[in-house]
Amino acid sequence: MVDLTQFLISSAPHLSNVIGKLIYLLYRWIGNFGWTVVVFTIFLKLLLSPLDVWQKHTMLKNNRAMKIITPELEKLKKTYANAPDVLQQKQMELYKKNGYSMMGGCLPALLTIVIFFIVFSGFNAAVRYENERIVYELTNRYQAIVAESPDIDSEELDAKMVVAYNEEKQGWLWIKNVFMADTYTNPVPTQEKFVGRSLGQLGATLPDETRSLNLSQTQHENGYDAVLKPAMESYNKSKFFDMKHWNGYFILPFISIALSIFSIKLNKFTQPEMPTQTDENGNPKAGQGMMKAMNWLMPIMMGVFALFYSAAFCIYMVVNSLITVIFNLVYNRIAKKQDERLEEERLSRTFRKGNR
Repeated sequence: MVDLTQFLISSAPHLSNVIGKLIYLLYRWIGNFGWTVVVFTIFLKLLLSPLDVWQKHTMLKNNRAMKIITPELEKLKKTYANAPDVLQQKQMELYKKNGYSMMGGCLPALLTIVIFFIVFSGFNAAVRYENERIVYELTNRYQAIVAESPDIDSEELDAKMVVAYNEEKQGWLWIKNVFMADTYTNPVPTQEKFVGRSLGQLGATLPDETRSLNLSQTQHENGYDAVLKPAMESYNKSKFFDMKHWNGYFILPFISIALSIFSIKLNKFTQPEMPTQTDENGNPKAGQGMMKAMNWLMPIMMGVFALFYSAAFCIYMVVNSLITVIFNLVYNRIAKKQDERLEEERLSRTFRKGNR
């Protein structure tokens, strides 16, 4: 179980991100970070479900409106082929009359991206904090061992530090360290990866106690290696194809990208093609492909985040995408039946008018 006494100690790692704190408090209750992410994602999707329904309803409304106004749009294009300004004005009037929203497709995608980055910042903070906490705990354990056995030899000390690491590490299913990517990366981060701030690195801060650690009983050159090098030697790969010591096997990144693409395909049922807007010369306006670009932006983003950031965040993306796909399947099925009923009613009204 997670020890939260560090929250009360000024020299210990500190977590200030609100989303990160919520994740960590849930982690305190559940005890495994991987399953914490699963539960957190389900809670978050339930909380945001009204937004999901609104997004689908807006796209479905646009889709129905577009089916009705498409013939009228074609007539307008022929009638005002030589008057682009008038054509655009008439198109706008037609959209407004039938309740078609030009932003109806873009706004949901924008909101999804905003939420994605807010949640990512929370996970990043929680992962960084937990890594700092683990190093802090291992440093305290190292100091306690040395204080208890001043004459302990380096090999015995290293063995005890491996045991201490095993008590702190967090795996999930096939993933050895949920705070590292589900790829060929090493399960135990080096100091460079721990403090580095480039793509795929943790950006964590070494505790002061680790920097000033007494190294007289160990053969390692710095405090970080003293507390984590024994675990590195036990669990990290010795060569690239040493798959037994990979942190993961690219399973989560593959599932994440596949679900994201599948979700886009499902969205086409309720997301109509954006009508072409023209300038004064009759040429398509710049930005017409923005909606398509935004649709494909998410799978690309998910691929990058899944490959280079923590498996914990990748679990979030997979569970989130899976719930979204299930929701879309159910919603599309209901919408299809409703469209069939509306079409039958429309044909029935047309038939009755024709018989009068």
